[in-house]
Amino acid sequence: MRSFRLLFALLISAVAISCAGGGRNFGTLPATQYGTEILAGPTRFEGEQLWGPADANHWEPVTAADPSSNWVYQMTTDQRPDFLLFRASNDRGRTWHEPRHICRRGVRVPFQYDPQIVVATTGQIDVVCLDGFKPGVVFSSSRDHGDSWTESVRLDGSLRYSDKPTLVISPDGKDVYVAYNVDYALYVTSSHDYGESWNAPVKGTTTHYWYYPYSGTVAPNGTMWFAVDGEAGTNQTGDGHVGLVTSSDGGATWREIPFAITHEGAPCTVKHCYPDFFTGEEAVAADRLGHLVFVFAKNDRTQGPNSLYASRSSDGGATWSQPSLINRAGNNTSPAMMAGPRAGDFRLVWQDNRNGPNAWNTWFARSEDGGATWTSAIRLSNVGNGARYKHRAGYDFPFGDYLGISVDAEGVNHVIWGEGSAVYHPGGTWWSRGPI
Repeated sequence: MRSFRLLFALLISAVAISCAGGGRNFGTLPATQYGTEILAGPTRFEGEQLWGPADANHWEPVTAADPSSNWVYQMTTDQRPDFLLFRASNDRGRTWHEPRHICRRGVRVPFQYDPQIVVATTGQIDVVCLDGFKPGVVFSSSRDHGDSWTESVRLDGSLRYSDKPTLVISPDGKDVYVAYNVDYALYVTSSHDYGESWNAPVKGTTTHYWYYPYSGTVAPNGTMWFAVDGEAGTNQTGDGHVGLVTSSDGGATWREIPFAITHEGAPCTVKHCYPDFFTGEEAVAADRLGHLVFVFAKNDRTQGPNSLYASRSSDGGATWSQPSLINRAGNNTSPAMMAGPRAGDFRLVWQDNRNGPNAWNTWFARSEDGGATWTSAIRLSNVGNGARYKHRAGYDFPFGDYLGISVDAEGVNHVIWGEGSAVYHPGGTWWSRGPI
């Protein structure tokens, strides 16, 4: 949830909405329609599916695949009341257990947003949630596939408030890092005993920008990386400062690596939209040999559309390549990326409106050479009906501030995203997996 000032004005009385697991497939578009590739060839994905009924208004979804078993997990926000939903699959996403609300700290939480979920090689699930702005960012974990959870722990200490968390763990789950926004700074809270105890929050930035973290990764040598955008303007306008924040001493100290400046984003005219919806957004990932890829969205002129770029490092982040263009078609937003099981293997998803102003889609591309080149885009949002915001060319607008991707032990991608007509409602959470 990026806009804390707007949120309080938009909170409305809670109305219970039921949510069922699974989804329906309303049919797919031919592979020749509206995309570079659609569910085709050796990277064929399943047709997208909807989580719950079309009027459920689920958004801000994330997903995680257990690297050592068949379990896959998803989280989304169930609006009205605004509480987080979790569900699990023990057959790699073919079927799903009934969803449940999780991660509430106390009984007076005004709302929940910004879910984050990761799975360690041990099978432990870690989640981070935004339980209002105070207690703000909280952590909980499960060792039984989500049947039971530890009591949620507040991570921002005595800070006034916290917002927009990003959760990252080492593969074994011992080292846990959570970055979040606190006014004009990024803070990070870390644990080095599987989330059993936590260090005090550490300020990760020194420049006076309104920082939002969008992604993070732990390299094989233990170095921690967060991909961030620092907004310099007031009232959520102005330039965005795209870069990385990194630590090589377990989160005790941090340094900033600036990459690019993106100008004020294109105007966002949908209902309840906030001025920085099209600010720069980023993703970073490390493969098993420590090669890093940093993907970011930026524009070249004030209120212009964002293009998608990639920079890569083969020396642990000491040096980075000049950014190369991945996609210029449409206005690009919400990149998310994961490394695959082999060295140099990176999987990327994002949203853009190359098919028209109200024809957004979710796209997938893959690199097998460490981010130097990428496959043609594959359109994942291939269902042309089933909800009022869906059309043959795409959906009206991205639903939520971000989307999610995970890669399971067999190399299958699990992707989840939001589609809608406005920022808060109507809209829903959709997902796909592949190759199958």
